[in-house]
Amino acid sequence: MSDVMERPSKYQCHPSSSQQVRMVVGALPADDREVLMLVCVQGMSYQDAAQKLGISASTVKDRLLRARLTLIRKLDL
Repeated sequence: MSDVMERPSKYQCHPSSSQQVRMVVGALPADDREVLMLVCVQGMSYQDAAQKLGISASTVKDRLLRARLTLIRKLDL
């Protein structure tokens, strides 16, 4: 599991269509999706995302891990 957090670029080059990715991201729980968008799309640090959302950095990490694992599972990565 730590590989997902430390080296996400390994999982970013899968030939899944962007429509599939959008569907899976859209189906994530709102809290997980929000963290994923802030950190992975907008490039925020864990600490900055935590401050913006009013949660701890460890909660950001937990939600991001859960979102990434869901993406990997649902997209067969």
